[in-house]
Parts: sequence; structure tokens; C-alpha cells
Amino acid sequence: MMTNTKINQVVFWLSVAIISIGFMENIEALRYDLMIPLLGIGWVLHFLDSNNKIDSQSTQSFIWVSLLVALIALPSFFKIYPHMHNLVKYTYYSFVVGMLVKIFSAYSTFVFLKGDINKLEKMIKYVIIFNLSMFFLQFIVVFPTGYYIDPLRAITGEPSRYGGMVVPVIGQVYRCTGFYEEPSTYAGFIVVLLASKLYLNPKLDKLVIITAISVVMSFSVAAIAYGLIILGYFLLRSKGSYLKYIIYLLSPLLVAAVIGIALERLMSQGGNAQDIRDNLNAMVFAQPLPVLIFGNGALGIMSAAADVMNTTGAIYRLGIASLNDNGMWLFFIIKFGYAGLAVIGGYLFFKTKSTLNRIILFVIFLTKLSFLYFGFVFYFFLVFNNKPVLESDSEDEDEDEDEDDATNDEGNQKNVD
Repeated sequence: MMTNTKINQVVFWLSVAIISIGFMENIEALRYDLMIPLLGIGWVLHFLDSNNKIDSQSTQSFIWVSLLVALIALPSFFKIYPHMHNLVKYTYYSFVVGMLVKIFSAYSTFVFLKGDINKLEKMIKYVIIFNLSMFFLQFIVVFPTGYYIDPLRAITGEPSRYGGMVVPVIGQVYRCTGFYEEPSTYAGFIVVLLASKLYLNPKLDKLVIITAISVVMSFSVAAIAYGLIILGYFLLRSKGSYLKYIIYLLSPLLVAAVIGIALERLMSQGGNAQDIRDNLNAMVFAQPLPVLIFGNGALGIMSAAADVMNTTGAIYRLGIASLNDNGMWLFFIIKFGYAGLAVIGGYLFFKTKSTLNRIILFVIFLTKLSFLYFGFVFYFFLVFNNKPVLESDSEDEDEDEDEDDATNDEGNQKNVD
């Protein structure tokens, strides 16, 4: 018979595995073949724990978020203008059930960990370490040898787009992708994980700094920009030191080098990559004003792109980028218009409270992730369910720990005397 302590340890690592697999968007349906058995084992072990409880706060959040998902797709289902249902293979049922599976998976880990924010933060930390380990393994192997470790290809048969480029002085530069198809996808998901960790613990520890550095080291053009935003804020927040002043002095050279790599990447692609992104913007903002204000709906997209999406799905044949390529912010406008973007942006802005959380939130909206991805669903559920741990709260906890340590030291000294 397993003890409660052993059950808690197993359930914790199951939670790490569930979230890690959930974030691996590019393995698609295979994720659920792996996650569902783990969820089943997790729930069985949870009820075997004599101290088990269903976290009431997380359960309420699960119910409310599930209702929200069911409601936001109804205008598309009933074709209430300007919302439409022009994606014939994407039904109301498939949208709601798909989202509920993601919400339930996130909710389950909150229940398994009994809503303990310290355990949640620790779980997210290990998911980050899992992703960083693959990224830096790829990095240290491919640069000296040219051999790229590609887990995505091993799992799905589809190669990652790590394509190298030659930069003057530096030489061959590879763009590592971790467990994802593209470096920008890696950068987007690692930013969401970083945002989740900082929401529960705003301390800028070594793992947080290395995670932010890896965003820039993906050498995605967009990731370089928002990675520098994150690192710049971290630098401003850090305490004064000789190292900080040295970094300040060297920062123009470092930024110039990184921007040089970004420009080289743009030039190596020719004008086509930027053209298709511009064409996407043009198609979106050419829609009628009511559609721009309220969007096409959960089950709809721009009318000009619907036929291609319903037949071949090869949207690039229209000369436009993927719908989320220009950032999550634009994808929100496509689906729910300026009004939807304002509502979700405003809610998350006021809920996150601190400057740190809001900067990372701003960066999330710049990434090319879809809000339908598991990663964003997990982040949204976390923010909806929990209050942010602010810097002042974290500092108070540190001071309490220091006082406890000092008290223990005094007690130990008296015992020695």
C-alpha cells in the first residue's frame, strides 16, 4: 500500500509530465494519447490519498471557464452577425470539446497539487527545465558539429525548421527549436511558461534569467525583439553591481550583434516572409467595420480565406501568412474583433497587477501562439484561478524565512552553550 507521501510524489511528477506533454503543440493528437492515461492514473492516485480533497476554488474556476468557452462560440453556431460559421469542418461540438479537454487537463493538475501555489510553481519550474534541457542540448551539439538533435522528427516524422544561416564574422548560426517545429514557437511557449512561473513567484532567479536568454538565443526575429524587452526589464529591476554596470556598458555591442543576426535572417528569407505577413494584415483590416469590431467568431475566419481553409487548408496559396503568424493580438481580432481583444487584454491586465506580469503579458500577445493552444489555456486558467504573488509579498516571505533561520541559529547556539 502506497503512503500518502509516496502518492503525492508520484502525482506531482505526473502533473509535470501532463503539462510538459500538453505544451508540446506540434505533436498534435499524440499528446492526448499520452495525457489521457496519465490523467486517469493521476485521478485514481488522488482518490487513494486518504487526505485527498477536491480543491473548491479550482473547481469553481473550471466550471466558469468551461461555461465561458461554451458561450463565446454560440454566436457563431447561431450565425449572429457579424459572427459566422464558415469553417465547415470545425463544428461547435469539436471547438467546445477540444477546449474542455485542455481546460480539464490544466484543472486536474491544480487538483492533484491541492491548489498549493508553491507546488504549482515548482511543477512549472520542472516543465521549464525539461524544455531548456533539450534546447541547450541542441545548441551545444549543433554549433560545433552541424548535427541537429530533432525530437519532433523522431516523434512525428516532420523535421524541425532549425535552418542555419551564415552571419559575417560569427559564421554559421543555427536556430534551435527545442521540442517544437520552429524557433519562434519554442520562444512563444517558453515565454508562457516564464509568465506562469513569475505570476506565482516574481523572484528573478537564475532559471528565470536563463529562460529569458534562451528566447533570444532561438534567433527568431520576433523572439529577439521581445526577448530583449524581457531581459531589459530584468536588468532594470536588478540590484546595482559591477556586473550590472559592465552589462550596461557592453549592451550596445550585444544588442547590435543580436540585431545583426535578426537582419541577416530577414535578408536570407528575401521579401517573401514579410510580404505574406503584410498581406495577412491587409486582408484582416479590409473587412467591414462590424467584423473588425466584433470579429468573425469562434467558428469563423475572414470570408476571403474560408474557401481555401475548407478545401486544401493551404492558406499560403492566398499569399498570406498563417492566421496567428503576426501575433496572438491579431488572431484575437480575427476571431473576436477589437472588442474581444480589449476585453481579454483588459481582464488580464488588471488581474496580473504588477509591471513584471504585465510586460510578460504584453510579450505573450506579440508571440505567434494561438489562444486556442494548451499553453495559453493553462496560463489563462492559472491567472483566472489565482491571485498574483507580488514582489512585496515575495520579499515579506523571504524576510520571514530569514527571521526563522536567525531564530533557529540563536536556539542552536544556546543549546551548544
